[in-house]
Amino acid sequence: ICIDRRYSDSERRVKMTEYKNEEVLKDINNEEYVDSINASVRLIQEEYNDIMNNVQTVEAATFAKKSVLGAYGNNALLMSDKYTNISDVNAIYDRNAKSGYHPSRGNKNGIEAVALHELGHALTDTLAAKGGFKDLGVCSKDIVKKAYKSSRGIGGTKRWAGKISRYAQHSYSECVAEAVSDYYCNGDKAAKQSKAIVSEIRKRMNK
Repeated sequence: ICIDRRYSDSERRVKMTEYKNEEVLKDINNEEYVDSINASVRLIQEEYNDIMNNVQTVEAATFAKKSVLGAYGNNALLMSDKYTNISDVNAIYDRNAKSGYHPSRGNKNGIEAVALHELGHALTDTLAAKGGFKDLGVCSKDIVKKAYKSSRGIGGTKRWAGKISRYAQHSYSECVAEAVSDYYCNGDKAAKQSKAIVSEIRKRMNK
């Protein structure tokens, strides 16, 4: 998913498409791949329309790190052009989920799960601007701390985040993104920690 959220100017951008109601990556010749990204964007947009202020482009990109499936940055949702085969991505994601590195993809495919994770970063970016936070990282920390408290977490936020996934322990921002992916992939079966984070996001988005 988002191992390194930064990307260099030397990386090849395959396609930049201005977001409208129908977002497409026309030069990726895989309809299922494009539909999966579109489905995730629509799912989040339907509940949080303000997010589209922070997702102005949808891009297929070649990442410097071949293990990166997706990223969010510079108001763009970035999806790897290397991993466009749904079955392959499902297999990769399921291996990671089985080891506890990522939450289950539930009833979504791997591309949808990755896109939802990156859209979790976009949601936090939106809330950072809305709440007057310095940046996404500071906002993420505040969201996790409040969710931890509201869910009566014990053992500290890092241990608490580990109930979502190991990757959620990497940073506060990854914790929020993993929670968003977990919740929108698994619904009622998502970790209670993910539910608490999404509840906190909803409170802030509805202010």
